[in-house]
This record gives sequence, C-alpha cells and structure tokens, in this order.
Amino acid sequence: MQLFKRFPKFHPLPREEQQLVPIAERSPYPSFTEDFKTLDRELMPSFRELDDEALNSQNRYRAMYVILIFGGAAVTILGIVQLAFLNASWIGIIEAVAAALLGFATAWLQAFKYQERYFNARLAAERLRSEYFLFLGHCGEYANEQDRVQKLIQHVVDMKVKGEQI
Repeated sequence: MQLFKRFPKFHPLPREEQQLVPIAERSPYPSFTEDFKTLDRELMPSFRELDDEALNSQNRYRAMYVILIFGGAAVTILGIVQLAFLNASWIGIIEAVAAALLGFATAWLQAFKYQERYFNARLAAERLRSEYFLFLGHCGEYANEQDRVQKLIQHVVDMKVKGEQI
C-alpha cells in the first residue's frame, strides 16, 4: 500500500491550521509566550502559504504523471488491439488522439513547472521552519533582544520572495 500514499489527493491541504509547536504544548513554557505570539503573527502565515503551495504543486505534479502513465499504457494497449484487428482502422484514430492528448499533457506539465514550484515553496517553508526554532532558541542572529523581531520579519520576507520565484 506504500505505492498509493504517493498518489495525488483530491484535498491535499490539511483541514486545520498547521502549528509547528501545538498550542496545547505551549502552556508549560510561559517564558516563550511573547515569542509564540510574535511567531504566530509574523512567520506562521507565510509558512502556511508556502507549505500549502508546496502541497498543491506536488499534488498537481503527481496527478499529471499519473495521467501520463495511464495514458501511455492506454496508447500501448490500443496499439496492440489495432495489430490484433487489422481491419478496424478506427482504433488507430483513437490511438492517435490519445497520443496527441498525452503530448498536450506533457507540454502542460513542462509549461506550468509544477516540480520547480514545489521545490521552491518546500525549500522556503522548511527554511521558515528553521527560523521559527532559531527565534525561539535565541540562536544566531536572534540572540540580540533589541532587533530580533526586525530580523525575523526581514528573513520571512526574503524567504517568501525566494519561495514564490520560479
């Protein structure tokens, strides 16, 4: 059943808002309350947007490849059937139309660059996830209390721009 986990889904997005640290698990850490509020306000909307874009692009990419795989199998089967029934020329016409549709699907897949969109959005979302925990830990650039929120905002904007590029 591992094979079917990678199939495209009709509803690829999660139904509830994703949290990197679940709200129920935040209460034992009252010293982080302000940091959680800042992260929820400044970072999480961009993270969710990029994560959703990555999931949608990945789902579209997989759906197009499922179409190409099954379409290729159908065209092959039609070719075999045409060989079996030499006097039925209409099978060849159906085969040609199906092959043309597969060519169109391939061009569509390349034109919309779903795989590149997925990679860019996923990379940016994972970098934002990293920034989330660096900010919580007061690590690196976030060690200085005076400008850590401004640096977070700037990093979020930069990563969001990079994640939306194609």
